[in-house]
Formats: sequence, C-alpha cells, structure tokens
Amino acid sequence: MSSYNSSRETAAFNLAMPYLMRVNLILDSNYREFKNGNISMFAVNIKQLYRELYPWLVKNEKKNIDEITPMEIEFEQLSKISKLDKSKLWKKMERIELLMRVHFKELGMLMPKVSDPRYLFGKTQK
Repeated sequence: MSSYNSSRETAAFNLAMPYLMRVNLILDSNYREFKNGNISMFAVNIKQLYRELYPWLVKNEKKNIDEITPMEIEFEQLSKISKLDKSKLWKKMERIELLMRVHFKELGMLMPKVSDPRYLFGKTQK
C-alpha cells in the first residue's frame, strides 16, 4: 500500500473518532434528558442527531430509495403536536430516535460497550 493511501486511511480514522464521539455524546445526553423528563432538550438532541445522520442517508430516485423523506415527515408531524400533549410528544420523539438508531446500526456506528477494546470483535486477538 502506498504511503498516500495509508495517510488517507489514517486521516479517515482520525476524523471518524470525533464524529462517533459526538454521536455518542448526543445519545448519552438523550438518555439523561429522557430520564429527567426534559422534553425541550430531548427535542434539540434528536434534531442534532438527525444532523449527524443526514449525510449518510440515501436518496436515490432511480433505485427507489429514500431514507430522508420519512425522517422529514416524522419531524414535520412532531412540529404539529401541541406542546401541552406531553405524552404524544414523547412518543413521537422516541419513535424518531429509534428510527435514527436503526440507521446508525445499519451503518455500523452503534457498537456494544466493552471494558477492553481488544475484545470488541471476539475473545481472541490475532
């Protein structure tokens, strides 16, 4: 492998780590806001999570693939729910977050937490 390709891979890895850390921080914050019953911060977090996910969503009319429009519809429906209907707000926001988590999982961005990263992909190290 040329040094150019090696440096590109290193750069991609170095850029990926802060991105994944941002996504993880948002998910952790959402967990806290849900536990605390903070609807407004949960809403801010799911919008930020969507911003992080958006570049990875696919919209290709030729292949009849559209991962963006369904998310936009969910956010539009959320915006029309009365702020007084907290139960409905929570349900819609949870649904949006779960939909995004599915996309993150499909992209391989949701990894199980392990105490020792050497064992992330199995018990033996090669």
